[in-house]
Amino acid sequence: MEQRRTRWLVLVFATFMPIAHVIMGLANSDVPTSLWQYFLAMLICLALVVLLCWDSGKNAMPLWAAWSVVAGVLLMDLLVNSVLPAGIHPGYASWQNGAIQMLLVALTFRDRMRLAWLGMGLFAVADLSASLALGLSVTDALALVLTPIMWMVIATAVRSVLGRSKNNIAVYSAQSQLAATKLAKEHAHGLYRKQWLLELEQATRPALEAIAGQDAGQGLSASDRLDLALLEAELRDQIRGRALVTPEIQQATRAARKRGVKVDLLDDRKTSLPDTIAADVFAQLLDILGAAQSGTLRARALPVGESPAVTILAFDESADQNETYVEISEPHPVPAT
Repeated sequence: MEQRRTRWLVLVFATFMPIAHVIMGLANSDVPTSLWQYFLAMLICLALVVLLCWDSGKNAMPLWAAWSVVAGVLLMDLLVNSVLPAGIHPGYASWQNGAIQMLLVALTFRDRMRLAWLGMGLFAVADLSASLALGLSVTDALALVLTPIMWMVIATAVRSVLGRSKNNIAVYSAQSQLAATKLAKEHAHGLYRKQWLLELEQATRPALEAIAGQDAGQGLSASDRLDLALLEAELRDQIRGRALVTPEIQQATRAARKRGVKVDLLDDRKTSLPDTIAADVFAQLLDILGAAQSGTLRARALPVGESPAVTILAFDESADQNETYVEISEPHPVPAT
């Protein structure tokens, strides 16, 4: 929106107004002492109009084009002043002053404010010197340059207001996006919590009903007690070892515990594993769980930023090599060369 608005400002100041001043110069073409410099300045003016309106895909004008505008307006002023008669006020024959001010204002709206002010400074010095050399009074000479300077001050103020508006819009958009993201996270957390509670109820209801049946006089078999112990361990894994739990890991862990292996899954990371190591961690954990016949297995996801990222320690008295220790670290990024 801001770029579209400045584009319209550029079109207004860089086309209609400079062309209007060229027309006024043509209407006073009987004043200059020579016409080819006079008309050459008009052609340069029209070329600068095309250059300023050229769309490069960005609002900021290419640097080479901006320098061309600065050089072009200075050359216009020198050409016109070189053919104005001495000792009289040129009136609208000095059309280049109005055209130059509009071209530099348009350059300001093309995000080249410093170069526009440089061009204005060079123009003011050149035009003031030429006017005094042609015999104009100091008041008349100043009048010819003060109006362009005033236009540049106004353009600078407008550009600053537009810039502040753009910054405010960016801040408000960022705040709105942050609020929307926070609301989405809260909503997602609520849905996840609701789904987790539903799954927890489905998983624990049969166990609770079995325990309630025991209170009513129905005893629990050894198989029932084992299932309850395994269920309790799985629920503990989901709370204490969330980053290390997948459906495949749950199945392998359950099978290992049935064989008598004590399994501890601990998540100190409090967030999911990075994709760069997740597949390796789960593959190695599945292999060790599948091979363990007794003893203890402890897998730990360490806090973010620590190395290694995951450790797996298994001790199996029934195996020839009774201890297994694995460290898995995140790969370090390779510096760009």
